[in-house]
Amino acid sequence: MSASMSVALDGGIIIPSALGLAGLGVLFGLALAVASKTFRTGTDPRIEEITDLLPGVNCGSCGFPGCSGYAEALVKGTAEFGLCSPCSTDAVAKIAALLGKEVAASEKKVAFLHCAGGKVAKRSFLYDGIQTCAAANLVAGGDLACEFGCPAFYDCVRACPFDAIEIDEIGMPCVNARKCVGCGVCVEACPKNLFEIVPEKKTILIACSNTERGKFVRLVCDIGCIGCAKCAKTCQQNAIEMQEGLAVIYYDKCTVCGECLAVCPKNIIHNFADTAPSSSTSHDEKAA
Repeated sequence: MSASMSVALDGGIIIPSALGLAGLGVLFGLALAVASKTFRTGTDPRIEEITDLLPGVNCGSCGFPGCSGYAEALVKGTAEFGLCSPCSTDAVAKIAALLGKEVAASEKKVAFLHCAGGKVAKRSFLYDGIQTCAAANLVAGGDLACEFGCPAFYDCVRACPFDAIEIDEIGMPCVNARKCVGCGVCVEACPKNLFEIVPEKKTILIACSNTERGKFVRLVCDIGCIGCAKCAKTCQQNAIEMQEGLAVIYYDKCTVCGECLAVCPKNIIHNFADTAPSSSTSHDEKAA
């Protein structure tokens, strides 16, 4: 068989086949278009409305991937109402109206940092690695002599989407309660688990997390809780309990009477309302 005849035969087979496949493609495309139009379900307009009412910071405090994800889950009924802590009272009321729900009274919450070491905290070695709390914590738990203390590399400051954590005069992260919305981003960012979300009105804070015995606490920090239990014995509401040698407050019992502050020999119990940052650092300086 000659070469020209072979080419002609191949062409006679390929061209009809290609045309047939193209025709099938067009046919399937039309079928899919008709099916999508027939079975399409419209997007609920409330999703966009609720997304616009949410703060748009995508902090993740609700447990969903961004504000739009939470809005969609609310409309579908797969998310609990009221999970967005940064949401304003007015916005919450409007979202409730869109969903046909009643607005339950809620109390603002803020973050507390259970450490006050700052410049007085002792170092066990010189850390010269990546300047983040997470990185420092991977090196023998950090360079602080107190294994429970704040590394003060300010992961929480950089993570806060509301710029609510400032750096005070002793180099410690300090929560500005006026800006804080209790979203919990700082809780996730801290490798030492030093932050706690509590009701804003319960302003008594034990600024220490060291559970070692008093004599060992003194070796690593001059202002740490020594477990003397004077605060627990003084509290008339039984709102303070000693746990592993560390004083812990039960905020559901605390009346903010302040008696525990007066008896603490290390002055480690603070009234959070009186400890607003006296000086703040710019965002650029924090990130440096």
